[in-house]
Amino acid sequence: MKESILIVEDEFITADDLQLTLEGAGYRVTGAAVSVQEAREMIRRDRPGIVLLDIHLKGKLSGIVLGKELKEENIAFIYLSANSSEEVLQAAKATEPYGFLIKPYREKDLLIALDIAQYRHTQSLRSKWLREDILKKRLSDILDTPAGWEGKPLDTARVLQSCISFDYLSLRVNSPYDKRFVATGFLRIGFDEYQEAGIKEIAVVSGVKPDEIKNLLAATPPDRSLGYFNGKAFEETFASRPVNGFLAKTFQLCSYLVMPLLSADGFVFNLYFYSRKPGAYNDEQLGLISRLQQPLTGMIDSIAFTEKENALSMPWDVSRMTMAKNDKTPTAFEGIIGNSPLLLDVFDQIIRVAPLDTSVLILGESGTGKESIADSIHRLSPRKDKPLVKINCAALPPSLIESELFGHEKGAFTGATDKRIGKFELADGGTIFLDEIGEMPMELQPKLLRVLQQREIERVGGRQPVKINVRLITATNRDLEKEVAEDRFRLDLYYRLNVFPIQLPALRERTADIVPLALYFADCLCRQINKPFHGISPEMLAELQTYDWPGNVRELENVIEQSVIINNGASGLTLKRPLRNPLNKAPFTTANPVSDLTIRTLDDFKSQQLQGEKEYICMVLKKTNGRVRGKGGAAELLNEKPTTLETRMAKLGINKKDFL
Repeated sequence: MKESILIVEDEFITADDLQLTLEGAGYRVTGAAVSVQEAREMIRRDRPGIVLLDIHLKGKLSGIVLGKELKEENIAFIYLSANSSEEVLQAAKATEPYGFLIKPYREKDLLIALDIAQYRHTQSLRSKWLREDILKKRLSDILDTPAGWEGKPLDTARVLQSCISFDYLSLRVNSPYDKRFVATGFLRIGFDEYQEAGIKEIAVVSGVKPDEIKNLLAATPPDRSLGYFNGKAFEETFASRPVNGFLAKTFQLCSYLVMPLLSADGFVFNLYFYSRKPGAYNDEQLGLISRLQQPLTGMIDSIAFTEKENALSMPWDVSRMTMAKNDKTPTAFEGIIGNSPLLLDVFDQIIRVAPLDTSVLILGESGTGKESIADSIHRLSPRKDKPLVKINCAALPPSLIESELFGHEKGAFTGATDKRIGKFELADGGTIFLDEIGEMPMELQPKLLRVLQQREIERVGGRQPVKINVRLITATNRDLEKEVAEDRFRLDLYYRLNVFPIQLPALRERTADIVPLALYFADCLCRQINKPFHGISPEMLAELQTYDWPGNVRELENVIEQSVIINNGASGLTLKRPLRNPLNKAPFTTANPVSDLTIRTLDDFKSQQLQGEKEYICMVLKKTNGRVRGKGGAAELLNEKPTTLETRMAKLGINKKDFL
């Protein structure tokens, strides 16, 4: 059944032509508006299925303003536009339209764009409903667990992480009878790994006394309504909510979303989700939380009254709960090394999309690990017990791709001496991964589109279509939007593939993961060739972190392999030759203020029974001028996560006066 359509176009002739074309194709046109205000009124009277929306309209408001509103209302829309500036196009793209047509366009392009928009909108709604059903089921499971105050709120946050990603979680509970409250927090340090960062721990990190932090909390009233604040709006809350400014400075936070919950016995629970991304939260997440209000309230109601009262009575310097790594953490990410925020964001997206049948497009430079991400999506999906079939579109000559994908009948062409089953049939019931999809020849793209639309393939030389049931994951290092603009990739196929894009960060964008990756590769390679591994020299580690890595993770692995091969097996790894930095970043030199240290890792103090761990950490902190985090910080030099080092500092009683 075709959707009803509203036309929002201020050129009468264009709007009239559109209406004639649409009605001729069997669509019902609900009206034609020339401004945003007129369009709003028409939508209220007769809600359309799809809106064709010009960007430049009569009046003060542009089509982009209406696009934002349509997105919030879950109405599919396609932009119509003449050539616009890059700034306007980027603003339009941010509203996530279901299509984009540049004037003048062919009638065929318009009808294809409408078909794609309807398909994508339907798939999006189905995915949203399924995702919410999964969330509700997982939240309901928490109600039946024996965990109380010490576990349920944090288990809830774990469940919500995939849709409301956070770097720091703050939990505050206020008494219904007096001004008493209890607050604590947790810092995300890995996938499903969290470290307590309550008042005691934050005091160590920030150098602010615990009583001063408690006073900041007391001066910050609990929130009574659901809301989110990004970027500048977040900064504007610092005056009325001083604890936000303090946490932002301590953990480099840029956004927060608050979820207040009122228990049946009157306790007010506030969950604060903080992120380091300036635009982390949006109306869609707000709506999701609102729809989950019932199971979330049920969670706090299931915690006994006495537990809540006891928590309020505990001293502030006592750790109240733990949030270590979950024993049920999926193993699907094994072999993907790193805990940087950008990589954790990718993990969250995988968890969100894996249970669905949605097509996934993995984008990223060569060597960023796109195949590993496809493996993870499949292992976490309901299709995990069925085949995962992979094919590299760039590795096959154009004449063989069709036969490879769809198979062929005996005698279909010269050399086809037997019937061959193609990759799509082999993947039936499972997943097919098409790597380097941007290399697929134009003449084959319509056939792939047919597979996605009709869920059937036709073997080369065959006469009968074959029904298939596969999930499609594709990957490319090309800019497909540019390929579409230059007529090297079909627009309709692009929108079919781009239902759920995952952008992989380049290695230079997640420098915190370079050392863990290098150590992982070195250890694995040494085991393979039965060679002792004595670590990596500080000079080599420093140079690895200043290099730009145009070949990303794959290039890093190759460099480590060379170093392992030339290593004598009696000392730490060194580079075979200096790395040539394409961006001319400053290389590691002995002039570095920390280069004269013979850096030991903190594990050395355990494994070799070395004494003076506190003194050694203080010495490193003096060399870094007290800086724990970032490039050249103490955590990097000691090969520790910043949060782990800060916890050790707290246990050893290290304060600023010890090293500054």
